[in-house]
Amino acid sequence: MSSTNQRESETYHSSLGPVNITSFDSMQEIAIHENSNSSSIRHHRPATLPLEPTLGTSVHSNDIINSSSIITANLASKHTPIDALKEWSLSTFKCTKQMLNEKLGKCTRTVDVELENEIEKLRDTQHKYESILKLSRDMGNQYATIIVQQNAMYEHLNELAMRETKSSLSSADNFERHNTLSGDFKQNAEMMRSIAKNGEKLLMALKFFISNLSTLVYKTIEDTIVTIRAFEAARLEYDAERNNINSIVCTTAGQSSNSNTNITSDKVNHTKIKYEKLREDVLIKMKFLDENKAKVMHKQLVLFHNAFAAFASGNATALDSTLKQFSIRPQNASFLEK
Repeated sequence: MSSTNQRESETYHSSLGPVNITSFDSMQEIAIHENSNSSSIRHHRPATLPLEPTLGTSVHSNDIINSSSIITANLASKHTPIDALKEWSLSTFKCTKQMLNEKLGKCTRTVDVELENEIEKLRDTQHKYESILKLSRDMGNQYATIIVQQNAMYEHLNELAMRETKSSLSSADNFERHNTLSGDFKQNAEMMRSIAKNGEKLLMALKFFISNLSTLVYKTIEDTIVTIRAFEAARLEYDAERNNINSIVCTTAGQSSNSNTNITSDKVNHTKIKYEKLREDVLIKMKFLDENKAKVMHKQLVLFHNAFAAFASGNATALDSTLKQFSIRPQNASFLEK
């Protein structure tokens, strides 16, 4: 009896505080409390990606799909990577569908005839400039090869001129004949040396022309082309959303779908504003491009004409004047060439 009383007076210290153990049922109760407490502590850590709240049954399924593609200021804090992926997937699907329907002639598209003609002309102009640039580079490589051969020819002719001069001293009878042959070699060697020098100056002018033309084609014009691509993508996105809302209105005619229509209308307005802004950017960039292109190409074509005309006529003075006019400095010759 005393042992029973002693067991009843024992105290169990748990995380809930000291508890008197009076019976076996009390011990089971304590174990249940301990398990539930540890379980709640163990599962208290939140998930890595917060889950969205459960949607009510009154929300239409189309509303869920369309709302995932809209980014608004009041939902920015709840926007997760999963939402961004859903939005991108839906937008890509709509744009791909719009592109295919346009090619098949099953939907309407926004058309700006005047601007599209100007864009097409610009792309054609870029291709023509690229062709001129490629031909200029090929020409420069060929001239560089010719200059190397001319310098090699000069060295061989000059060496033969010196050799014939030495051989003429050993034979007094053939002195006049060898002296004439040595002079011929020397004359042709100097001629090849002069042509090679003029060719090097022409090559410097050609490299200057290629450098500026490359900047115009791959930087100045390409910058406008990048803006045009963004404008065309915005046009496609705008038409995709516009045709999407038209199909929704036709499908849900006579049904209550105000929330779905409002969400899609906001998306259409957003894409329309983006489209109009990029259209203005394209017009401004194309205007400045025309002015810049006219200035740059006028200067480069004058250089091209004067340099080749002076080289073809053998006028080294005019060739030097052309290089000086465009601030093209020749490379300093080595002491061996001097």
